[in-house]
Amino acid sequence: MKTLKILLIILSVLFIILFLFQCVLLFTSVNKEKEQLEIANNIINNTRENEIPVVTKEELEFNKNVIGILEIPAINLVAPIQEGTDEEILKVAIGHFSESSFWDGNVAFASHNRSQYVQYFENIHKLKAGDEIIYKTKLGTKTYEVYESTVIEATDWSVIENTSENIVTLITCIKDNPDSRLCVKAKEI
Repeated sequence: MKTLKILLIILSVLFIILFLFQCVLLFTSVNKEKEQLEIANNIINNTRENEIPVVTKEELEFNKNVIGILEIPAINLVAPIQEGTDEEILKVAIGHFSESSFWDGNVAFASHNRSQYVQYFENIHKLKAGDEIIYKTKLGTKTYEVYESTVIEATDWSVIENTSENIVTLITCIKDNPDSRLCVKAKEI
């Protein structure tokens, strides 16, 4: 009986520690998101005329790798964008595929839809034709309209290749289907 009480106390303490750890992770994630949105808003609000459509290494270092903001009103999304798509970036922001265009042509992004960190693309499966996607950077703001949502192979990188038409491409994993990705495309309006 005494052993059972000790075991229950130990389990209770472990549960409390685990709960507090998750609270700290959530608090840290929310603070990072606020900081990145603030940086992104500063970038957008300090736009200069005749800005070149590239992001320099110095700008990335100064702006903590933040390049802009993605807004999708239909799913109440306002999120910071960072350059690159490695795991560290996707823990805190939407990632911009460096291989894709920054401004003209096909601008491609990735984000998690399930994660212990951020999951900005958790609702992109709800997007339908006509929904708006707004991309804000130092160059200005572009608005796009969703025209396609498809399932692609996880190895299909053709969706991020440049195009002559200005589009935005969103890519995320599909729950319980590691070999496929959800790909949402939108045309500039």
